[in-house]
Amino acid sequence: MEDLFVTAETIKVLDWTQRPWARGQLQRFCGRFRLDESALYFDCETPIHQCRLISNTFIQLPVPLRQAAIYLGLTVSTTQNPHTLSGDQSAVYGSWSSDHSHISPHLEMSETSLSSVLIFPHLLHECSHLFWAIQTQTAKDRYKSLMMATCKTGFVEVTTYAHGFYNEWQKLLLMDGFAIQQRRANALDKWVVESFCETVAKICCPWYKTEENRCNDELLKSRHEAIYENFGLAIDRQYRVA
Repeated sequence: MEDLFVTAETIKVLDWTQRPWARGQLQRFCGRFRLDESALYFDCETPIHQCRLISNTFIQLPVPLRQAAIYLGLTVSTTQNPHTLSGDQSAVYGSWSSDHSHISPHLEMSETSLSSVLIFPHLLHECSHLFWAIQTQTAKDRYKSLMMATCKTGFVEVTTYAHGFYNEWQKLLLMDGFAIQQRRANALDKWVVESFCETVAKICCPWYKTEENRCNDELLKSRHEAIYENFGLAIDRQYRVA
């Protein structure tokens, strides 16, 4: 993972046998992918100007995030719709419970996400998912414990998006019933990973979602320290101005 550039075939073809997660409508994320100079693989039908835009932004990401994407063989496509198939503005898909060689992640970016204001923080968020996926369970559990310890009365997440996942976990804490423990554990894990990704985006882009007017500088500072201590991820504030 030390080298950011790889020597590999120019074109690779992926089908559902390599991507068992790509069933139903997700089959659109199989097909032919062309290797780009950034070491990303783009769907062969992706417009050239969009490939260049994503590539030029990708190379500005923190090195460990790029390494994770390249190591996992990230493929990329775009959609003319304002939202991805998942309903978000950008999304990364993969077999997250598999070992690294079978995660086979794919990034989908919408027209909305490709805007000059959003493309950088959105790439940060989605590639943070990839970085998280290859961390040890021990490190993830330590970070999760720190996250849970911050949940005081009046807790405010770094973004509204992250806070929505926090709220879902909190609701399940008040519920009883069949299989509620597993649902609660899943909701906790989902909050932790989505919060991690939004935190990285906010640290690198202080201007990201400032319209939400959330006063969380102290939270970001403590998260920044926790991310470095648990994952060795050193990230600078404001990699570039919007």
